[in-house]
Amino acid sequence: MVRTGSGTPPGIDDLRAFLERELPPASTKDASYIAKCLLKAAARYDRYAARRNDWLNYTRRRGRFARIAALAEALASDLAELDSLSRDDLDLRFDAEKLSKLTASLLVLRNEAEHLANAIQKSGRPRDVAEERWILEVADIFQNAFSQPPRVWGSGAGPARRRGKFYHLLELCRPPSFPRYGKLSPKQIDRVIKGRRRRSRVLFLQAP
Repeated sequence: MVRTGSGTPPGIDDLRAFLERELPPASTKDASYIAKCLLKAAARYDRYAARRNDWLNYTRRRGRFARIAALAEALASDLAELDSLSRDDLDLRFDAEKLSKLTASLLVLRNEAEHLANAIQKSGRPRDVAEERWILEVADIFQNAFSQPPRVWGSGAGPARRRGKFYHLLELCRPPSFPRYGKLSPKQIDRVIKGRRRRSRVLFLQAP
């Protein structure tokens, strides 16, 4: 993230002032910490945006996760099927306990890689995943800090403050590389937030 000569990220004073003014009284003391978390989220977006071509091809991303899952499962299977003599030889060279942990970790890696592959879109125009993740991260910070769900109002032009606190916060902590025009529409934000709510409901229903 671009910084000023004083070492202070640009816009942090406005962001901190907004938080000190709008946060619930009990959370005002955390304004500086919350501002830093928001700036870290913006820096993460900038890092993703700088390598956009690396992740924009969702077919390639999904294929890599699928390959990792297959390789992890194959290696775990080969280790489990070693004959007793070969297993003892490998245990002596690698340490039996480490080998057992490695096999278990490979199975976990397989499961997580499969989950990630299945979560990636399968068709259609590539989504701006970096933008979605930034909005979701700010939404989580907002909900924890303000003790209310993130919402936006309106759909046309007008001051950010008229679209609600969450939209105003997004504008204040917008990443330096985020396009200034044609992006961050209330409609797009609402779509991402609704997806977040659906995922939260699914996780709640799946909880033991």
